[in-house]
Amino acid sequence: MCDISPSRLGSFEEFQISLSKKLKESNFEHVIVFRDQPIEEIERNLSNLGVRVEVIKPSKYNILNFVKFYKLIQETQPDIINFHFYPIYSVINYLKLFFDIHIVYTDHMGGRIKKTKIKRILRRVYYNTNSKLFNNGIDEIVCVSNFVRYKYEKEYGIRSDKLCVIYNGINRNRFRERSRSEIEKTKEKYDVTDKFVITCVSLRKDKGAYCLLKAVPKILKSIPEAKFLFIGTGECKEYLKSLSRELGVERQVHFTGIVPDMAEVYSISSCVAMPSIFEEACPFTALESMALGVPVVAFDSGGTKEVVIDGETGYITPRNYEALADKIIKLYQSKNYALLGQNGNNLVHENYSVEICVDKYISLYKCLLN
Repeated sequence: MCDISPSRLGSFEEFQISLSKKLKESNFEHVIVFRDQPIEEIERNLSNLGVRVEVIKPSKYNILNFVKFYKLIQETQPDIINFHFYPIYSVINYLKLFFDIHIVYTDHMGGRIKKTKIKRILRRVYYNTNSKLFNNGIDEIVCVSNFVRYKYEKEYGIRSDKLCVIYNGINRNRFRERSRSEIEKTKEKYDVTDKFVITCVSLRKDKGAYCLLKAVPKILKSIPEAKFLFIGTGECKEYLKSLSRELGVERQVHFTGIVPDMAEVYSISSCVAMPSIFEEACPFTALESMALGVPVVAFDSGGTKEVVIDGETGYITPRNYEALADKIIKLYQSKNYALLGQNGNNLVHENYSVEICVDKYISLYKCLLN
């Protein structure tokens, strides 16, 4: 059960395809439920693996979701249900009273830091109370980083032996090293030949693209040939365009819109900036760019620190644009630039491949059924 609407073949969708392939090899049947119809490329890949794709748009009322899932479970008779991006503690878990099923949740969520003490207390009370009401139906909660796992005790006051960690994984074949001719062609496409290219993904407020934009004037003083690529879309798009004009840097900043192949953009990037102002869980952006040997400069944010090792695979900075600018300049001037990229590439290939991730899920499923 995946509460997402697949609009491109991203790393999570590739995880689902790889998992489906492994499940087929292990003689499982697999049904995937999305909130909206996936794009044709994803549906075709899943169909070729014998996966049944269903669409259930969740309601804001969990009791209605309970009824929808009840009908599907009654029809398909699964052994295991793995929920992705759904609230973990809800009435849905009482499905276990009606069916002989195992319920697994994967917690992909980081979170926003509550700035006031009263909000932190209210969040703790809310989750702690819900965990007592709806914990019994859950067999396992997969956390995509240790940060996600520790938030249960630290922020919610929940101590549970049902928590385990399986890091996100990426398709290393897609994030492979490009040929020189491919790279040159992509550089021409984005007009960044002989430039130091700094890439930022997503124009949502919580991704902090405005922090990088505010850092641009300071960066340009030390790296006048720098070019900034802002990828994707989001609610801050028009504000960011206006801010670039206000700062007088619109000639150095390019808003690409949605890019069908992120590997193409990473391959021409000198570094990827991740100024997230909320707590990242286990960022695919960092894993994907590091797989191509591109160092990451990121805010001190949640599970990002488990992926981006400060001074080894990139840099971690305090959450302000001045510090972000300083670390990007430091990266530009570093004699260890190539080593940082190679270290990141090695780390991803050794620990964060989709094969490793999928194998751990298969082991979990088999363990539940034994």
